[in-house]
Amino acid sequence: MARFTVTCPHCHAQLEIDDATQVVASSRPVEKPKSSASLEDRLEALTRERESARDKMAEAFRAEQAGSELREEKFKKLLQEAKNSPVEKPVRDIDLD
Repeated sequence: MARFTVTCPHCHAQLEIDDATQVVASSRPVEKPKSSASLEDRLEALTRERESARDKMAEAFRAEQAGSELREEKFKKLLQEAKNSPVEKPVRDIDLD
């Protein structure tokens, strides 16, 4: 009964496979290195992340406002066209027989 070790392509864990039964006998997850960043470095990173999130939110808000104005303008144009066009009786499928 031989066992061999492979690396999972998804999570990079070490899997020990039993040759005879072809099942995972054991696994060892990858140990992530501990962060050696100081508190000041992490606070600066959080500040940058907060500013980035604020900028993204402001950009999304501006895009939504511009889109809202554009949709309002299109609606008014189509409404005006609908008011100016004559009212026609719709053609139904049953009327085509």
